[in-house]
Amino acid sequence: MAASVSPMPGLQGPADDSSLQQWSLTTLPPELFLTICDYLDAKFVICTLSEVCKAFHDLLSDDSTWKIRLSKRWPKKYPPVEVLNDNLFNWKKACIEREEQYRLWFNWRNNMDHIICRNGLFASVDVVHLMKEGTLLASGSRDRYLNILDLNKLDMENPDSVKDAMVLSLNNAHRGWIWSMTSHGDTLLTGSWDTYVSFWDLAAGGTVNQRVKCKSAVLCTNFDQGNVVAGSYDKLVYVIDPRAGIVQERRQHKRPVLCMALDDNYILTGSEDNTISVFDKRAGEVYKTITMEKYPMSMSYGLGQLWVGDKCGQIHLYNARHGQFNIVETYDVGHTGKITDIRHSLGSIITCSTDRTIKILEPSCNPGVITTLAEHTGEVAGIDFQNDVLASACSDVSIGIWRPKCDARV
Repeated sequence: MAASVSPMPGLQGPADDSSLQQWSLTTLPPELFLTICDYLDAKFVICTLSEVCKAFHDLLSDDSTWKIRLSKRWPKKYPPVEVLNDNLFNWKKACIEREEQYRLWFNWRNNMDHIICRNGLFASVDVVHLMKEGTLLASGSRDRYLNILDLNKLDMENPDSVKDAMVLSLNNAHRGWIWSMTSHGDTLLTGSWDTYVSFWDLAAGGTVNQRVKCKSAVLCTNFDQGNVVAGSYDKLVYVIDPRAGIVQERRQHKRPVLCMALDDNYILTGSEDNTISVFDKRAGEVYKTITMEKYPMSMSYGLGQLWVGDKCGQIHLYNARHGQFNIVETYDVGHTGKITDIRHSLGSIITCSTDRTIKILEPSCNPGVITTLAEHTGEVAGIDFQNDVLASACSDVSIGIWRPKCDARV
């Protein structure tokens, strides 16, 4: 005898088997309804279908639905660092982002607009930074120019439209190469080989609010609750108050500080001395020092994960939950040069390298390559990624921009 199935709780099924023509989504058994949902985009199911009625909402709110869906499509361990409490991890958001990122990048030539910008650039571009939900793009280059583009005004099929999209172009913004950028609100921060950290007020047309002089070239910067943290060539980590200047200098490394990441609890700095220093902000001291075989060039920190790219082209995953910072695994993802930048999110890991490529990777243990972007003819010095917009800085005197086509957004 065939097993019987019941309609969803709270919804009335058909009166008898002879009225099959009355079946609808609201009268289907839950198992069949969820099977149908497997063929629909997670974003549509979660944001639209689940709002149709309470029964749909209750059924689609179960985290196990999305954990099973993810494991079926991508069997590798995800997230790559174990989730101890499902209430602290948004499985629905994770499913949306994984599906969206995979869909956009797996067939990126059909789903993404792409342009290589060269207008207004006269030297190698070392840094790019996206702001305002990926609508503004700042770049710094070795000709000392600071350029800011309004991407809403950029025609991705017309490279000459860069002129119309340029909202700020400052010659000699610094007296040395512009090497690092970060932002908070309307303030853009730049660090340079001229030893200065500059604060630019974008709301006031790009005027300089403050310049703070360090003792050596500024290689990495980040905002930290009103202050700024900067790593420099002279092995120091500076804490800067925009109103008072340098308020603290810390020598945590024996060689130049190349990369940095932070959160409310820790400041992480990577150095040519083959170490990553984990500074505990509350204790006011170095909490842990991680030693690597090859020195770190870049890092991405968040979601309980620390991803580090090294000078030999490998990426390293550390479990950062509860301050552990223990190595999970080291991966070779196919780069043949230094990993100059890395970004990770719920939906992807993005790396760039001196081997002239950018790789979009699965955000899991042993991450597979979704696609490799080989659109540049020079070393890719840096990337930024925000709101599905990807920007790259390159030594071939160009900036690369990828963003979803209007009809590619679900």
